[in-house]
Amino acid sequence: MSSRATLMASLGLLSFSAVYNHLLVSPVLVEIAREMGVSVGTAGLLVTAYGLPGIVVGVLAGPLSDRYGRKPFLVGGTVVMSALTLLGAVAPGFAHLLLTRVGAGVGASVLFPNMNATVADEFPYQERGRAMSTIISLNQLAAIVGVPLAGIIASATSWRVSFALIGVIGLVAAAIVLRTARGSAPPGASDVPVRELYAGILADTSVKGAMASSLLGSLFWFTWITYMVAFFVERYGLPTATASLVVLVTGVGIVGGSQVGGRLGDRFGHRVVVGWTIVFAGVALLAQTAVVRELWLAAVLALAIALLSGARFAGSMTLVSELAPAARGTVLSVNSAIVSIGIVVGTSVGGVLVDGYGYEALGAMATIAGFASALIVWRFVTERAAGFAAGESVD
Repeated sequence: MSSRATLMASLGLLSFSAVYNHLLVSPVLVEIAREMGVSVGTAGLLVTAYGLPGIVVGVLAGPLSDRYGRKPFLVGGTVVMSALTLLGAVAPGFAHLLLTRVGAGVGASVLFPNMNATVADEFPYQERGRAMSTIISLNQLAAIVGVPLAGIIASATSWRVSFALIGVIGLVAAAIVLRTARGSAPPGASDVPVRELYAGILADTSVKGAMASSLLGSLFWFTWITYMVAFFVERYGLPTATASLVVLVTGVGIVGGSQVGGRLGDRFGHRVVVGWTIVFAGVALLAQTAVVRELWLAAVLALAIALLSGARFAGSMTLVSELAPAARGTVLSVNSAIVSIGIVVGTSVGGVLVDGYGYEALGAMATIAGFASALIVWRFVTERAAGFAAGESVD
């Protein structure tokens, strides 16, 4: 196996363990709530506690990874995430468990920006879309397999066993990455002070445009995906278990879409893919929520939205990774924080719209955000694609 293939396999295992770690709480919320003597709503704070550090910690770590390399953050972040998850498996009370999830979230918050930066460091731009799509596919494999597996393990044993298992998997992944990832500083590493580094990238029109597009794109996606199961339950009267199968279909769609989108972007340019996929997904979502009333057609549209979104995910990560190569970790960390903000805003606003105005309003808001995301990426982002055509940017 080539060194690149070995690295991608180790990053894939790392990605799987990080996503699984994020998802393992949701299917066992009821069991945790019962054992800890808290409400399910209170137990849901475990999910929030894991996600919140990503808004701050990753941004602080980004410049350091640009200076000292990705490996310390890939290995150290995974060890922190996994060790705190193992501690959570033996937590004596809810407060202790909550603190371990905050700690695990701190470790996880530096992983995805550095995984994407590592891929970008290793693969030239004209091959990077396919590599990014591999990481995205393994993310979704964790979503497809992880949620039911965590529930099955908890039912057969205890939620604590599920926590312990993913903690061990994460430590194994860290050990493999320790052996396979580059230990030196990334190409083009800079000793520019952090304040100047941020000032430089935030003065770049393409970077600012990409961040705004990412924010609106995350609003589009997470507004829909958060309430998708509820939409099928309330609109079509499906049992929750049946409606939840749409999540599996969505995961498969994202895997397929990312593979196609990564390859199309490598050939024709990622800015084109990022813009048009969210436009078509927005049209599909508007039809889904405001027009369609047949269940079979709604399921087809849900798959189409997932396919298009998967293609956009691969293109977006690849596009952002080349906007400032010398500050790649910083840009990707800021982008990750922006996406986290989009998750918080999208899920909150989506809940208000669903309760007050219905799913039609949710679809309209998400579609407007999607269209705006496409317009911004087309208008303000220059694709710095050194490998395309004669080696010039794609405008």
